[in-house]
Formats: sequence, structure tokens, C-alpha cells
Amino acid sequence: MSRDSDATAALALLGVAALLTAAGALTLVGSGAVQTADANDVEAIARMLASENPKGSKLLWVEQVWTQLRSRRRNQTVFDRITGGMGFGPQGGKRPVATDEQAGERHRVVARLVLLGTLLPQWTEARKFFEPVQQDLAFAVATRARSKQAQGLPLTHQERRLLGYQHDATGIRQKWSKEGSRRLGSIDGVEFWT
Repeated sequence: MSRDSDATAALALLGVAALLTAAGALTLVGSGAVQTADANDVEAIARMLASENPKGSKLLWVEQVWTQLRSRRRNQTVFDRITGGMGFGPQGGKRPVATDEQAGERHRVVARLVLLGTLLPQWTEARKFFEPVQQDLAFAVATRARSKQAQGLPLTHQERRLLGYQHDATGIRQKWSKEGSRRLGSIDGVEFWT
């Protein structure tokens, strides 16, 4: 299937889903899907995709979105889950994922299709993810920043932002394993855990 026909099929599918939703005839599949694709939820998801892995595959994006759908508290909106109630910005503090980059239409299309239950995940238990290579890089910067801070040296913006990174990839795996999580697999270099 060519890129043009793939894009046309995705847009057609989105159109059909929108019509069925408007008519109240869409039956959703899988836990975590929502009845409608709320604009704030779509934008939060789209910005997460644009910020976390902007060039990721559709398979990766779908899996990442489902981790956030499954991780919501009761009656929590997707927007509130993804932004931690803090609005858009970098990952950290109460914000579990980055949302600081502007989203493109391809990100919004995937967000809508997942919210409408059209795109389903590979794993039904994945609740969290991380990218080991990026984790190791961020941890290295944080370690150097803590050393500079101890010496009274000024920190760069990036160093201040990454100070909260307390674990490298091995440390994250050990921490999550001790908490009872288990690794499900990887997509595009991103690990998914229960």
C-alpha cells in the first residue's frame, strides 16, 4: 500500500468513525477507549506524540497512548492525566510525559483514532514506557549537573531541567521490577512495562 493510499484510508476511517460517533452508533472496543474524541484530550495526546517520539511509528504511538489511557485515575480526563494538571510542558514533576512540542495533523489523527477505539494496542497491560538510550543520556547530564551544583558552579537550562533524573536505564528497570512491573517488550527502542 502506498503512502498516499495509506493516508487516504486513515482519513476515510476517521471520517466514518466521526459520522458513527455523531450518530451515536460507534461501539468501542477495549478498555480505556472513550466515547468521544474531546479536543483537549486529542491535543494532549498529539503533543505527547510530537514531544516524546515525533518520528515514531504508528505502532509505537498507539502503544504510548494506551499506556496513558490505562493509567488514568477514575474520572480523570486524558488531558489531566497527560499534563498532570499543569498544562503543556516538559516531562517532570506531576507531568508524566512531555507535551512541550507543537503537534502536527498526523499526531492528531492517531490521537483521534485511538480515543475512538479504532487503533488498538499490541499489549493490553502496558501502563508505562521509557526510552533506554534517552534515559541514559538524561541521567548522565543530571549526574554532571549534580556534581557542578555541589561545586557551586552555574547550571545550564538543560542541566536544571534534567536534575530530577535519578536513574539510568538499568536503574529504571530495577526500580520498576521491584515495584512488581514486568517488561512486555520494545517498539522502536522504547520499552513498555506493566
